[in-house]
Order: sequence, then C-alpha cells, then structure tokens
Amino acid sequence: MGIKLSRSPAGNFPQPPTPKLFRNIAVTFVLVTIAVIAVALWTSSVNAKVTVKVKKEPVSVDTVLDIASMPASGQIKGRVVSGTFAESKEFAVEVVSSTAAVAQTPTQISGTVRIINHYSKPQPLVVKTRLLTADGRLYRITKSVNVPVSGTVEVEAISDEVGDQYAMPAGTRLTIPGLWEGVQPLIYAEALSDFKRPGSGGPAKIVTADALAKAHEELYAAALEKAKQTLTVEAGANAGWESIFLINNSQKQSNTAVGQSADKLLAQVKVTVTAVFFPKEDVIAFIRSKLGEKIPEGYILSDLDFSKVSFKLESADLSKGVAHLAVSAEADSQLTADSPALRKDLIVGLPSDEVIRKWSALNGVEQVDVELKPNWVHRLPSMKDKITVVIN
Repeated sequence: MGIKLSRSPAGNFPQPPTPKLFRNIAVTFVLVTIAVIAVALWTSSVNAKVTVKVKKEPVSVDTVLDIASMPASGQIKGRVVSGTFAESKEFAVEVVSSTAAVAQTPTQISGTVRIINHYSKPQPLVVKTRLLTADGRLYRITKSVNVPVSGTVEVEAISDEVGDQYAMPAGTRLTIPGLWEGVQPLIYAEALSDFKRPGSGGPAKIVTADALAKAHEELYAAALEKAKQTLTVEAGANAGWESIFLINNSQKQSNTAVGQSADKLLAQVKVTVTAVFFPKEDVIAFIRSKLGEKIPEGYILSDLDFSKVSFKLESADLSKGVAHLAVSAEADSQLTADSPALRKDLIVGLPSDEVIRKWSALNGVEQVDVELKPNWVHRLPSMKDKITVVIN
C-alpha cells in the first residue's frame, strides 16, 4: 500500500499568522491590563467615613450592698458605727411689729376677765373653771381664785380651743356654767380686756414659726457635725475612705410654742446617726457592675456621678460591724463602635443614603453622616478596611 501526497489549493503549506493579528492581541492585553489597574486604583482610592452621633440613654439600678468590718463573699470591707447626739441653745426672741409677722398658726386666745359676786356668800373658783359666752364660746381661768361677797377678782382666762373665732371685745359678759343655775345671774364674769391673738396689739416679742424653724435648723446642723466628728474618730477608718451618715431618728423640742409671747426660747435637737465608712473605688466598681448588667451589648457606661448615688440604711448590726444598705444609682450609657449593630461588614458596598437610613433607625442613634472620597462616588467601598466609623 503506498502513501499519496497532495497539495493544498493555496500552495504547498498553510500560511503563517500575519503581523496584524499579533498587534491586535498585544493591544487587547494592554487595554485589559490598564482596565484591571484602573479598577484596582479606583477601589483602593475610595474611602468612607461614617460619623454616628449617639444618644445618651439613662440606665438606673436599685440594689443592695453589705458593708462589713470582716467582709464575707459579696461584701465590701468597711466600718459601721452609730450614736445619738443632742444640741440645745437659748435664743433671744425678736420683737415683731404685728400679727402679720407671726405665722398664722392657730393658737389659743387669751385676755383678762373680772369675776363679779353679788351673792351672799364668797365663791371659790378652781383653776380651769369654765366661762361661757352667750354664743357658746368656752374659756377657762388660768388659776384658782376666791371671789368675796359683793366683790370682784381679776384673773387671766384662755380659750378652750385654738382659733381666731375666740377673739372678743372688752365688756363681753360670760356665765359660769359650773355654778347652780340660780346663782349664775349673781356670779358672772366680764371681759376686762380684748381677747385677741398674741402680738396683735402692736410690737411684742412673739415666737414665730420662722424663728423656731431657724433655731432647730442651726441645732440640727451642729448636732450632725458633732456626730460626724465623733463617729469618724470612733470608726478609725482609713483616711482615703468615703463616708455616709444616715439619720435614723431626729427629735425637735422647745419650751415655747409658735405665737407665744416670750423674751427667750430654749430649743433642742437630738439625732441618732449611723455612719458607714468604705473604700469609694470598691463601691463604685460594685455599682458599675450592677449598672453594666442593665445595658445591652455594644453599650458603654459614662462616668458615675457618686454624688447622685443615694443610700438608705436597711439594717445595721453594730455587734458584727455590718450595715445593709439599699443603693439607688443612675448613669448614662451610649452605643460604641463595638456594637454588633454598627459592624462595617453590614454596610460595605451600600449606597450612602441607604447607610444613613439604615443606621439612623437604630436605637440609641441620633444622627448619621457619610463622607465619601472621591466625592463623586455614591457607594461605600466594598472592603470594610476602607470604612472608618466615628462615634460622637
């Protein structure tokens, strides 16, 4: 069997590629390379800055705290002491010009009466003997007297109850209801002076509500200061420890009442104080941990204002040196860049207006601004490393 050779119609062999084909391939390669480089340069040049203005949201906690001189687990080391302290002082009573300067606290009305005896026998009357006006107002004499036959006796009388309705003019006739009815027309009393509120007759030294309150206020402050100094020494607490002084009980007394005429008044204040001493940093850390349990993930607490923390003594065992305190505290919290809701991968490649709409709807966000570079692009970069999130 032989081999047959033949020629192609165009010649002996296929023609090689022309130079034009190689040129087209080279141009295409260059263009593709330029395009890839341009895309890479564009991608690397696009940056986004997302500024999130967050709201300060209050968070509060009510909890309990144990302070102990020998703390067990869950307790904070401290000192607990208690004591009762009293302060008293005599104050001069100032002159007031009229009843306008006297607090209108209801008070008894007093005046002088003349008791007249037209009976054939002398008439003894004991202290607090009743005197009655025709319209039913009742008064009592302030001391015992003995009214002679055909004679008179002057004595002070005071209204049985408080109130300005007991004021009456001089000359008003009063019966003595404790006597036999047949004798009452013969033995009776007449108002020798006007019965009126103390101090209503012009300038007089009258105890006012304001004066009594100021006296008690001064003594209260003095007693509390004495308690602080005494209990601090007694506790022997470290110099850097914080202290709170809780008023368990207070009593206020005076030897005069509002509206009473007097040259001086003696006032007294007595307070029972429990003092608790503790390291401030330890208590702040405890409160912050309790507040931290109240905030969602991605939130952070602001600084705690210790002056706004309130303490209430629930109980104290001085023999064991333990105080059980109710604590109420409040602080502000806010979103941080670590919040799961503010992850960068959630907004890569999104249009800027969609990012603003999406993040503005989040709880705790007040305002969102997006800044893109170059400024003619409208989408965020597709790489999260090119996105910066700033929290204000």
